Amino acid sequence: MEKFQVDERARAARAKAFAQKWAGRGYEKGDTHSFWLELLRDVVGMEDVTTNVRFERSTSERGYIDVVIPGAKTVIEQKSLGIDLDKPEMRQGVAVTPFAQAKRYADSLPNSQRPDTIIVSDFDHFRIHDLDTEQPGKNYVSFRLDELPQQLHLLDFLIDPQRARAAREEQVSLDAGALIGKVYRLLRAQYVDPDSPESRHALNVLCVRLVFCLFAEDAGLFPKDAFYNYLKGMPTRQVRVAMKELFAYLRAKPEERDPYASDELRAFPYVNGGLFEAEVEVPSFTDEIVEVLLEEVSHGTNWSEISPTVFGGVFESTLNPETRRSGGMHYTSPENIHRLIDPLFLDGLKSELDAILMNTDLGDRARRFALEKYHDRLAGLTFFDPACGSGNFLTETYISLRRLENKVLSELLNNQGVFGLTPEDTPLKVSLEQFHGIEINDFAVNVASTAMWIAELQANAEAQTIVFQAIQDLPLRDSAHIVLGNALDVDWQDVLPADQCDYIIGNPPFRGARYQTAEQKAELAEVFGGARNAGNVDYVSGWFMKAAQYMGDRPIRAAFVATNSICQGEQVANVWAPIYELGFRIDFAHDTFRWTNEAADAAAVFVVIVGFSKQGGPKRLYHYATVDSEPVLEHPEQLNAYLKDAPDVLVWNRSIPLCDVPRIGIGNKPIDGGNYLFTPEEKADFLAIEPGAEQFFHRWFGSVEFIRGVERWVLWLGEATPGELAKLPESVKRVQAVRNLRAASKSAPTRAIAATPTRFHVENMPEGESILIPEVSSERRRYIPMGHLKPGDLASSLVRLIPNASLYHFGVLHSRTHNAWMRTVAGRLKSDYRYSGGIVYNNFVWPEATEAQKTEIAELAQAVLDARTQYPDSTISQMYDPNLDFMFPALTAAHSALDAAVERAYGLEPGLDEKDVVAHLFELYSAAVGH
Repeated sequence: MEKFQVDERARAARAKAFAQKWAGRGYEKGDTHSFWLELLRDVVGMEDVTTNVRFERSTSERGYIDVVIPGAKTVIEQKSLGIDLDKPEMRQGVAVTPFAQAKRYADSLPNSQRPDTIIVSDFDHFRIHDLDTEQPGKNYVSFRLDELPQQLHLLDFLIDPQRARAAREEQVSLDAGALIGKVYRLLRAQYVDPDSPESRHALNVLCVRLVFCLFAEDAGLFPKDAFYNYLKGMPTRQVRVAMKELFAYLRAKPEERDPYASDELRAFPYVNGGLFEAEVEVPSFTDEIVEVLLEEVSHGTNWSEISPTVFGGVFESTLNPETRRSGGMHYTSPENIHRLIDPLFLDGLKSELDAILMNTDLGDRARRFALEKYHDRLAGLTFFDPACGSGNFLTETYISLRRLENKVLSELLNNQGVFGLTPEDTPLKVSLEQFHGIEINDFAVNVASTAMWIAELQANAEAQTIVFQAIQDLPLRDSAHIVLGNALDVDWQDVLPADQCDYIIGNPPFRGARYQTAEQKAELAEVFGGARNAGNVDYVSGWFMKAAQYMGDRPIRAAFVATNSICQGEQVANVWAPIYELGFRIDFAHDTFRWTNEAADAAAVFVVIVGFSKQGGPKRLYHYATVDSEPVLEHPEQLNAYLKDAPDVLVWNRSIPLCDVPRIGIGNKPIDGGNYLFTPEEKADFLAIEPGAEQFFHRWFGSVEFIRGVERWVLWLGEATPGELAKLPESVKRVQAVRNLRAASKSAPTRAIAATPTRFHVENMPEGESILIPEVSSERRRYIPMGHLKPGDLASSLVRLIPNASLYHFGVLHSRTHNAWMRTVAGRLKSDYRYSGGIVYNNFVWPEATEAQKTEIAELAQAVLDARTQYPDSTISQMYDPNLDFMFPALTAAHSALDAAVERAYGLEPGLDEKDVVAHLFELYSAAVGH
């Protein structure tokens, strides 16, 4: 709050200075540009004014509008100081007030460019007219120049027009997607065999075409309301034939068109682009379908405002039966897309342009030359998404490049536009032909192509406000090159020769090794060849490996969104070893964060973003303190496969410890269907019937039982003699139930142990005391809670056991140092830590501690255990909840002392930043394994 107040005070001070500077002056022709430039940039705080604001745009009435802010959907009509803002003046033969003059201009625009707000000013007065209100000419908000410091908030809607536009486009896109979904369901019911592949394809194509027509009539590509007027009033029985005639007319070249076509058809231009090329099955329409299509979908929505990035994903998930079944409407937000494309190339391109614009040593000719060279560079870049889905990464990249191009054109043309060019000639150079993709779903391919066209048409409308020239949109000429196919089977060189590629981007599919089909496993085996452990990698890793093979020694950079499992746990070495062997290294990354696909019921996915190449360069890490935090940019010297500033070594699964320490194992795995497990109440009831079974009951500890203090018991009959069992009929019933359960299993190993139903599938019952470590623990905890399993107690397979371990071992394992190692190399269950013997424990390098240090660590470990006893009514979960530290001061102090002792044993300064601790441990590991 304090920073906000400081910022507001600074803005108010700038507003006061601005008002004093402009008091009593202002001439429309000479001062409008500098007045609004200073106000928007220096006072209001708008960034990138040269891109966001247009001055003196020509109108269809042979006049000019003074200022246009397209992103904020605002036009400004500026008058000289002293002009009466309520007095009509003659303009093109009509007496109009300044507001009416601006309103006439607004009404002449296509829907895609119409403003929501008109500002009228005479340098001393400001009137803000919201066009959504009734009688906006009379109902407006006003203030005087000398009131600007107090009323500055009224102009805040102009500060970030791109963000405001993005929010508006997102909502329109979501609403439009829902409406198209409604039309889809109604049309589907009209097909004779709606589930046949042919009908599904026809319906999908029909909906794609409808979307384009709806967009085109609102964006000014078709005459205003042409599609609506074409169908309005038509008898429902004729709509099917009329739709087929319309599609045929849209694909017919002008010279091939029927000269006797109706006036309604002749209003439509030639579209081309392949969108209407093939004839598809069109079902009969009903009155309800026509009503929904015309009144809700066409008239009720401004389709020119949809975001092709958002709508493509929404549209596909609404209509694609596979996506629909998997969880409903979802899409990848532009914000998430920019987490990848910004560090990969967009930040660099923006910095490059800023360097040209801010270089005061450049003369006019040199500056123009640099801008033109930069413009050519934009137009020469090629982008490849080998898992492009509905095209959202390609679409957002295209939009971003067009915005950079607009900024270049604005500088080159100096807001003067270009004159004397025909609509076929254009200063635009960025093209859809720079974009390439592979997608396995044919419907998604159609959606992606259409989304790219819509993005181009919207970008053209924005560019027209800069070049002051009509840009010919139709017929569609170029298109993105999106290939239908399986990216792991397709030769990428056939889609885009690697010599022509600059950047590889995308969000390939995730699927864990246990959930892959036989075909997917075969694809990965083919991509990875004979690489070690290639059968135990996530499906997404196939794109990383294939991208590395495709890039070879070329200066291509790649970045993908991936499940965080490829940078955590056992998979890290499996995935990255063969990529490292090809000479690739990580350039930048976002470590684990929660990725949402914006569905209302979407399950959270925990992801990383990894950019890699052979060129290298400064490393960048976007670090998230929690999975829901905002990222903080760090500049590590190194960036390894665990996304840490540490040596580039890989931790392989190891069966025995790297150091001379006790071995680790898992607990017991009964496979009993719960027949041998009891709550205290269930145990009491059972013993009331069969008291002789009491000697066979043991306390049972899994992760939940240990961490949350849940009491549970297990009936262990594995060593009971036949004579003992004969006296326990209720226990024998449990044994028979377990035998039947195992015998009925689909798993052959489980059926095999039906012959020994009193035994567990996995048995680990150490005689002495063992260290107990939960397999899964919340990522919120600074320490994985550890404890001891007493003789006679049994543990489940959800914990790890280290028998014959000392207090010294317990102290090192429970230290911040070991937990830092665990956090780095352990696998995750969602975002929770997953402790493993093969990766975490067996690869951990223990300190070369002196006997005195071992004694100290053991004593401090006991102090941790003693501190816990001070809180007998609290669970381990409560004691290790970081939000409740203040409730357990003795335990916190004991851990701090233990941490310091362990760090001293490693030769580290106590309290060292965790990333430095991790770097030190990786150096020790590298030395231990001979890297």
